[in-house]
Amino acid sequence: MKPSTPVAAIPLMTIVVAVLLQTHCVRGQTQAFDLAKLLPKTGTEPIWAVIDRNLPQVQELVTAARMECIQKLQLPRDQRPLGKVTNPSEKEKCLVECVLKKIKLMDADNKLNVGQVEKLTSLVTQDNKMAIAVSSSMAQACSRGISSKNPCEVAHLFNQCISRQLERNNVKLVW
Repeated sequence: MKPSTPVAAIPLMTIVVAVLLQTHCVRGQTQAFDLAKLLPKTGTEPIWAVIDRNLPQVQELVTAARMECIQKLQLPRDQRPLGKVTNPSEKEKCLVECVLKKIKLMDADNKLNVGQVEKLTSLVTQDNKMAIAVSSSMAQACSRGISSKNPCEVAHLFNQCISRQLERNNVKLVW
């Protein structure tokens, strides 16, 4: 029979991971991140009530930009929303680029404008600092790993990432 390993010889990280696994704190990435549990309430009103009330302002901004871009690119007026479209045409990818640039979420260098993400989040959440920090972090995560030189492709990749983040957090914004 082999002697048991002394606790001091077990790396600390192994102990931490074992404890987390036993307490079910570590979950697979397929589980959605529940933003509502993290965000404090604003006064007596739940954060989701604030978002539901203020989100139409951002939706109006997106819709106006989208209509201008549809005209500019000579796409049909009833162009399908592209938030969940995984394989859009090149022209549809360019529509996303146009919209993201019009609402200043994508800059002239084809990078995600984290400052504008924070500004829009502040507008929707009435300056909820936690929501702003979380959305900024999500935007930075979307920016990492996108290396295409084609601005329409970059916009499509941003769109896919942003749409996943919005869906995971039950934010209904159509573009």
